[in-house]
Amino acid sequence: MKEQFLLELKKLFNLQNKDIEISSLKEQLESIPISIEKLNQQIQQLQQSVEINKSDLKQIQLQLKQKEGDIRSIEEKINKHNSELNSVKTNEQYKALLNEIQSLKLEKDKIETEILELLSKQDDANNKIKIFDKELNEKKSGIEKQIVELKTQQQVIEQQILQKESERQTLSNDINPKYLEIYEHVRKNRDGIALAIVKDKACGVCNMRLTQQEINEVSKYEEFILCESCSRILYIQEDLEK
Repeated sequence: MKEQFLLELKKLFNLQNKDIEISSLKEQLESIPISIEKLNQQIQQLQQSVEINKSDLKQIQLQLKQKEGDIRSIEEKINKHNSELNSVKTNEQYKALLNEIQSLKLEKDKIETEILELLSKQDDANNKIKIFDKELNEKKSGIEKQIVELKTQQQVIEQQILQKESERQTLSNDINPKYLEIYEHVRKNRDGIALAIVKDKACGVCNMRLTQQEINEVSKYEEFILCESCSRILYIQEDLEK
């Protein structure tokens, strides 16, 4: 009876190892889409940096166009007033035109200064676009390569999971249904871990201290002895290795 029970426990131990392998693979699989999304976000952020600077450049170019139009308008007014100087009849009118021409020249000087500042900003924006474009091109190819590798890894892990699940089914089919049912119940309610090793007179999972009587009961291998704290099935590693 003990030998048969111990044999079933060994089978459950192997099954748990297989479940741990499957769980680990599934965790890896779940992390891959997250990693891919983070990499895609890096590309998007670089693209946004380029687009923001292109938008800034467009605004600067529109301002330049407007300022250049203002300059042309002022020059037309200055030329008009210079022509009018020859036809005025009084000194007051002559002085008024000269003042207007001077005022227009000052305004023109101011706008020309603003144009120089805008041209400097335009150069800066163009340089930033070149830098971000270069960074985007350099990093994009590397990031896309990482994404391809992750997708390949994803396919490999999916195949590994299928293989492991097939192996698990084979193991399950060889276990007494009564014991398998208890194992599955405990596993589903205890974070995927149904068996707990007895280590240093304590449960190896929750560290609950065990009495010598409880350890003796475990070593009889007549029935499942559950940890009073975490309700996992207790076993002694040395016995499974015999």
